[in-house]
Amino acid sequence: MSVSALFDAEDRRRAAVFEQDWRKRRLAHRLQNLGWLLLVSALLAVSLELSELRNSSVGLGWGERVATFVDRMTPHLRADELFASRNTDGSLASWFYDLPLWLAAIRETVAMAIVGTLVGGVFALSLSFLAASNLNANRPLRVLIRRSLDAARTIPDVILALIFASAFSLGPVAGVLTLIVSTTGSLGKLFSECMENARIREVEAIVATGGNWLLQMRFGVIPQLLPQLVSYWLLRLELNLSAAAALGIVGAGGIGVELQRAISFTEFDTYLAILLLIIACITVIDLVSERLRHRLIGAMA
Repeated sequence: MSVSALFDAEDRRRAAVFEQDWRKRRLAHRLQNLGWLLLVSALLAVSLELSELRNSSVGLGWGERVATFVDRMTPHLRADELFASRNTDGSLASWFYDLPLWLAAIRETVAMAIVGTLVGGVFALSLSFLAASNLNANRPLRVLIRRSLDAARTIPDVILALIFASAFSLGPVAGVLTLIVSTTGSLGKLFSECMENARIREVEAIVATGGNWLLQMRFGVIPQLLPQLVSYWLLRLELNLSAAAALGIVGAGGIGVELQRAISFTEFDTYLAILLLIIACITVIDLVSERLRHRLIGAMA
């Protein structure tokens, strides 16, 4: 047998071994995916059973229920009286009959969201340096901070608001403290994960020039991650605005108080009007945030 024939036989043998191994790996991968699918399906089935959704009356005539609710929330406007005075039924002014009060309440809600996001974000940024594994070699301290952030993040905002309301009475103070705690927990996790993606070469260069820890973080880490940090921060501002509106329902001040009143008196069209104002406010903040992100990224490019 020639040398070329021996090499051809060896190549065929290797190809056969490779194909057999590939088929085994593909079968194992498919079985793994099937196992995960069955596990998720079983968890979903058990959750549906424990939640008693199948036995609930919600599933009976849900289409009619939704249609009735939508009809209650829809204002009965009239085209010929759309821009008439507040005392005219079917006009926009009669729908937004308490607009000055709602705008004042929204200003309070926005102020709560801004203060909670700013203060909570500063706390989160400060703690994220110590929670990142590549920036803090002290494992016990790092674990303690991470678990503290977990606790701050997992406590529901409504429960926090009730706790602070009982301690500081009803009003915006309880809402602001709630937003500070929840913002610290959520942004602390996101910021620390960003820090772990930072390149260490810049930090090492500052260390070589004699820079202290603050200078290392200020000039070696933050400039790398600033667009992403700001993006998370602005996103949290939008979420906090929605949260601040919801916290008002439990007495934490802001537009949520008016929402609670509309719900209590079953004024569904008023409820929709207030929701539209909140959505408009969040849209404005989103547009401003987008402009800020683009300007920041362009300035650093």
